[in-house]
Amino acid sequence: VRVVNMSWGWTLKEVEGMLEANGIGKDAEERSQLTRKIFDIYKDGLYNAIKSAPEILFITAAGNSDNDVTFDEVIPSMFDLPNLITVGAVDQAGEETGFTSFGKSVDVHANGFEVDSYLPGGDKIEMSGTSMASPNVVNLAAKLLALDYSLTTNELIQLILNGADKSEDERLTLINPKKSVELLQAEKK
Repeated sequence: VRVVNMSWGWTLKEVEGMLEANGIGKDAEERSQLTRKIFDIYKDGLYNAIKSAPEILFITAAGNSDNDVTFDEVIPSMFDLPNLITVGAVDQAGEETGFTSFGKSVDVHANGFEVDSYLPGGDKIEMSGTSMASPNVVNLAAKLLALDYSLTTNELIQLILNGADKSEDERLTLINPKKSVELLQAEKK
């Protein structure tokens, strides 16, 4: 395995909501303390698992809460690891969507608005979210690996990031598959 798509995430608020929905904790204070304990176990375990596989590129969706993933502690998109890319969503015009999460941990952006998606049985619908954007980056990484399977995780990340286009305000870094492939081909010469 060289690339993993992780179009999911967890927040403290979601863990606490699950505890509350199941009547766990005698009051809000106890539930809050238990939430932090459970969340930290999950966060530390996932962080260490990703960190322990430096030869695998993990690509994760930023989230769809229009929030700062680091401030709100969204895992795994808040992680700062050398083998992890966090992906925000833009529309077909390359403009940031109103739902995409953001922050210093978000490395690149890809189309995540009204993306053709397939349902079991073959029906096609349009879906929006950073879980639609993340696979676009996975697809780019897979194409680069198909062209040169010997690429290291760091080289793969650099081709994706260096090939990306920055917005004028430098808030967005939009993947540019053609440019990333051109960079790889130029390196091979």
